[in-house]
Parts: sequence; C-alpha cells; structure tokens
Amino acid sequence: MASLFSWITLFVLFCSVSSELILEEGYTVTTVIDGHKLNINPHSVLARPGSSDLLLLDFSNSHLYTVSFPLSNESEVKRISSEEKLGYRDGKLGLARFNKPRSFAVDGKGNVYVADRGNHVIRKISTSGTVSTIAGGLSKAIGKKDGPAQNATFADDFELAVVAERCILLVVDHGSQSVRLIDLKPEDCTTTSPSAQIFGLGAVTVWTLGLGLSCFLGLFVGILVRPYIIPHGDSTLIRFSKKGKPCLINLGKQVAILCFGIRSAIANFKLYTLLQKLFYCC
Repeated sequence: MASLFSWITLFVLFCSVSSELILEEGYTVTTVIDGHKLNINPHSVLARPGSSDLLLLDFSNSHLYTVSFPLSNESEVKRISSEEKLGYRDGKLGLARFNKPRSFAVDGKGNVYVADRGNHVIRKISTSGTVSTIAGGLSKAIGKKDGPAQNATFADDFELAVVAERCILLVVDHGSQSVRLIDLKPEDCTTTSPSAQIFGLGAVTVWTLGLGLSCFLGLFVGILVRPYIIPHGDSTLIRFSKKGKPCLINLGKQVAILCFGIRSAIANFKLYTLLQKLFYCC
C-alpha cells in the first residue's frame, strides 16, 4: 500500500512539472547534397567570400570539393584537391594532399585555413590556389607547444575559427582542452568592399576631396545668384543718408530692395560678401 502511494505521489509530481515548448513555423528542410550518391562524406561546408561556389570538406576521404550555387540535387560537385586520399603535400591545390582534415575557416581576403588533423598541422589555401603550411610544419607531432608557428604542436583533434575584425586565427584544441591564437598577416585581413576602399583613401585625400567639392558647390550657387546681386549696364549704386526713408536700388534685373537707415545696401549684404570671398577662395 505504501509502495502504491509512493508511485501515485511520484506521478503527481511528474505531471505537475510543466515544460515550455515554442514551435516556430515557416521553415523547410531540403536535402541538396546526398553523399551516398556522390560517394563523399560531407563533414563541413564553408561559404568563401567573393566566390560563387560553396567549399565542402570530406573528412573520411581527405578531399576538398566545390559545390555550385544555387544549391540543389542538380548542383555540380567538383573535387579540387588531389585524387590521392591520404598524404601531406603542399603546392598547387589540384596536387595537394591532406590527412583527415576536420575543420576549416576563411579570412576577409578569401584565404582558407585547414585543420589538417592527421598531419597535426594547419594549412592555408590562398586565393590563387596555392597550399602552404603555416603552423606545425617542422614539428608534425602531437602536443601543446606554443612559440613560433612552425615549431608549435597540436592535438589530434582541433578546429579553427577566424576573427577577421581582430586579424587572428583561433585554434580550438580539444585534445589539450585549450584555445590557441595565431596572428594573421595584415594583408590577409583587408577586404575589397567599397567601404574599405573609401576609408583607404586616407584623411588627407578625403579632406582634399571635401574642399574641392565645397568650392565647386559654392561656384555653382554663385553663378545662379550672381545676376541678382551684381549690377549690370547703367545701374548705379545709390547711397543714402541715415534717415529712415524708404528707397529703391536699381540692379541689373530691376530687383527692388526696400531698406532703412543704412549707408550702403551692397556693403551690408552678407550673402554677397560671403559669395565674394568664396569666389576668391576657389
């Protein structure tokens, strides 16, 4: 009886614990790459800046592929690494060999960094298609040694991530339970975006362009308002006494200006003085 009571109590407590589940609709899942049909084992994919293809990493066969956009079952999958499976060879990408690459990352310029797990090194695929070793090339052993990149050692399970804004490559070393940091070359962190090109002009150039633009704008405005300010033909400049009598000034376009108690309407015309200085400046 006591046992039954305990089970009933446990059931009531279990039912009283509510769990919140939020289901958001509007998404669809579609298979665009079937590894069984293509005889590949996709492990990681990466969008390369400035490229119309998707980069695919086959961990089991140690191959790299490109997949054309738009992604579908009809997308072209092309192998870009060597036909040979396992190995260690730098040089042209079509002849390069990897050994169980597990992860890759891309910098702002489009260079790809590969975590070559089997060779315990970090490889780089440049935008020109050349493969090189940037870390672990002299040691090629398991470990956790810091220092010059070519003498450093890594575990047999690590992943990569690029922080383009900081120009660094992070190594998540699972074997040593640590995160390592590699400073990338400054030239590999620059982008070719329009904003980068504008800011790359420098402060002096931007200042010069701004000055030239302001002069051109002032000249344009001056040409538009010049006929209404500068007298033409037989127009004469009329001076007046300090008495507050209404008066007319005859300009080139017969523009009447009502003024009171001024020595010279033109001399005190701030707009005219400002434009005159602008003409002399430009």
